[in-house]
Amino acid sequence: MESEYAVHMREKCERLQAFPKQYYGSLPSSRPAQRELQDLVIAHLLKDYPQRFARAGSVIRSLDTEIEIDLRDQATEPLLQLSKLIEEDFMLIEQVDGHACITAASNVYSSSGRLVASVGRGVDWAHEPVPRLTSTLGRRIDQIIGSMHNAAPCERFNWQITPLSSIFFPRDNPHAENAAAMHDIFETLRANPERAGDLLWMRVERQTLSRLPDSRAVAFSLHTYSDPLASLLSDAKSLRAILALLRGYSMERLKYSEMDIIREPLIAWLESAALHVQ
Repeated sequence: MESEYAVHMREKCERLQAFPKQYYGSLPSSRPAQRELQDLVIAHLLKDYPQRFARAGSVIRSLDTEIEIDLRDQATEPLLQLSKLIEEDFMLIEQVDGHACITAASNVYSSSGRLVASVGRGVDWAHEPVPRLTSTLGRRIDQIIGSMHNAAPCERFNWQITPLSSIFFPRDNPHAENAAAMHDIFETLRANPERAGDLLWMRVERQTLSRLPDSRAVAFSLHTYSDPLASLLSDAKSLRAILALLRGYSMERLKYSEMDIIREPLIAWLESAALHVQ
């Protein structure tokens, strides 16, 4: 039986092949940073996951999926090769004319496609659709990117709750598709908030920031996970943290991820779940 990892990688590669401009973009100047990132990631895979990745000459092969890349292949960009080999998405940020610029991006799991469209632009442009993010955290984000040290990577997480179980959001109008799915289950949840655990999914995006020592580019990785909301039933800390966030979010912030549609029954489910777990 095909593993979940293999299923994800097949879908990812199919999307990259069929819709390259939607899910991948780069500036020619990013090639050195791409190659450096590829070298570092492959060295990590071969050293720490020898049961999953193997090398024969210039060919790197995933033992789980049988996907191969040839490091001598000059026709395929290093970041695109890497994206076809592992689940993570990547973005590269480099200094261009004194400003932090997104110079390459592979982002197949995106709910908007904004990162790939941001190639050649600044990080603030990529964050523009997120309500108040740039105005409240833009300076802090710039400081973190500017002060990033290659020996001290950073990690953060994004999250949202959605009826869409797949880690791959719909290719066309993902926000509209997510909103439609929310509306489809709203009446059921309003009548029976206890169904939220079965009908909703917790979508989490793990992000890391690392400085590449030679090119000095910042590598931004994204790994998306999706689990049933009910998987949190034994995690009191997470239940209460999500509940506090939902209560504190502005309606503008909730609307960005379409969670405004199911806010009330979702909060009711979280309150009940938090009461019944130690």
